[in-house]
Amino acid sequence: MNNTLHTKIAQTTQDPYYAFYLPVPLPPLVTAICVSMCFIGFCVGAVGNTLVILAIIKNRKLRTSANAFLASLAVADLGTCVLVLPIIATAFLSLDVVTTNQLLCRMLYHTTFTFSPVSIQHLILIAANRYTLINKTPQTYTRIFNRRSIKIILTCVWTANIVLNISMAIFSYGTKQIFDKEYCRLEQNDVLGIVFRLLTMLYTFLSCYVIIPILYLLIFWTVRKSQLRVAPNRPRECNVPSVPTVSNSTTNGADEPSGLMSRTDQTTGLRRRRRTRGLLSPSEVKLTKVNFFIFLTNVLFLSPLFFLLVISREGLSHGTFVLVLLPIGMNSSTNPLVYCGFNRNFRMAFKSLVKLQ
Repeated sequence: MNNTLHTKIAQTTQDPYYAFYLPVPLPPLVTAICVSMCFIGFCVGAVGNTLVILAIIKNRKLRTSANAFLASLAVADLGTCVLVLPIIATAFLSLDVVTTNQLLCRMLYHTTFTFSPVSIQHLILIAANRYTLINKTPQTYTRIFNRRSIKIILTCVWTANIVLNISMAIFSYGTKQIFDKEYCRLEQNDVLGIVFRLLTMLYTFLSCYVIIPILYLLIFWTVRKSQLRVAPNRPRECNVPSVPTVSNSTTNGADEPSGLMSRTDQTTGLRRRRRTRGLLSPSEVKLTKVNFFIFLTNVLFLSPLFFLLVISREGLSHGTFVLVLLPIGMNSSTNPLVYCGFNRNFRMAFKSLVKLQ
């Protein structure tokens, strides 16, 4: 295998473009570990993300606006696990099999450039959902994140990314003849390719390193102020009945907050609301931390691809692209484990679906 790789490297002197089709040299043990990770990620991700989607569809407690974004994110993660990870495993075993097969090569790039931006956009929507829920009034929240608006938002997200990939498929994909073999080609230095790279880098930078962190900073600032108010308010509320709070039902299982009270309770409710204003339930704080953890893992696994796109002038080789896709694919398989590990309602729904309870 090493002799074959050395021969291929020597052939780059005859055609420098051939360097884009060389695999990253890895020891056999590392290659076996990467292939095993792809297999485990495929199994865990396929089952886990399917359970997430079914749990949200079938469990009434989980059918909320916030979980609508999680279900759509699970669809993108499921596509990554089922379509991308098997191709990545094949590329680790033999990159030529992927780069000389037009179907596999196009599937690798099409699915990656569809599901990865979709995932980032869903992270923005989840952060915006939490920010609106915690920092705005219930009326503002339900006006922005109602059933109709969520359907429109999700439809626009998926449609925009699919249309963009169709345009890339028409104008930037092709083939190149090298040493009597026909390799797939993704033109990265034409006008459309350069614009696509610049927009991708700008969009990823603003989303992952500016917009979402600012939203979570504002959210945690509100959470922090709420926690500081808990102690002085607790003695006065020990004998007071519970008050409807602005709460996301992803954790506590209630429906969307209505912010409405009966006419007979308006006077006492106003007094209680003054006492509890600015307080957040522990379930809201926990859910916010879980969402932030999901965001951090996505950014951690996506960062290698982003920084390589920034520093590479000629574009990424197919071998490097496959290598940096592995952590992105594995991240798609771990998200269901996060939901199950931190959310009791998801655990109960999963047990019900697999007939363990």
